[in-house]
Amino acid sequence: MKKLSFIILMAFALPLCACNGQKKEQKNEPTMETTAKKDFLELAAGRYSVRHFAPKPVEQEKIDLILEAGKLAPTAVNSQPQMIYVLRSEEAMAKANQISRCIYGAPQAFLFCYDDNRVCRRGDNGNYGEIDVTIVLTHMMLEAYNLGLGTCPVGAFNPDDAKKAFDLPDNIHPILLMPFGYAADDAKPSDRHTSYRSLDETVLYK
Repeated sequence: MKKLSFIILMAFALPLCACNGQKKEQKNEPTMETTAKKDFLELAAGRYSVRHFAPKPVEQEKIDLILEAGKLAPTAVNSQPQMIYVLRSEEAMAKANQISRCIYGAPQAFLFCYDDNRVCRRGDNGNYGEIDVTIVLTHMMLEAYNLGLGTCPVGAFNPDDAKKAFDLPDNIHPILLMPFGYAADDAKPSDRHTSYRSLDETVLYK
């Protein structure tokens, strides 16, 4: 009986040892983390400010995804003060072209504002509205490029002109415009696009 028990035990133990002794094949596959980092840098490097747009309007599905990216952007104490106007009617785009020379033929644009009633205040009586809106714009700009669209962040306009043109209430403060859409066939990055200062010039370790 003892001999039979020993044989049964060995029958189970041998396959287990063999399994544990197998060498696992080493695969140098990138992890999700390293892949994401590489993909983001490629995305950031590939995006450029488009200064000639095709007249083709952007599909609503893509606009929704761009706006969703903006919703996910971080803001001071998550106050989310952004107010984004999607300009796409002929009337709205005529006004956009009136207040800025930098629409570049885009058939639609975003007007980025912040709501003074929702913005996070600073101790010096200032607020984080402009910073928050810029972060939101950056998220949307990169998602637009991810969807095959071009953008151009624009600060070249008078905020008072924008308030008047679009009949904005007193608590809404225009900060940036961003025409967006499909790049024209002859669109290309500026000659300065790939001219970067070295990290030695822009980064200091303390």
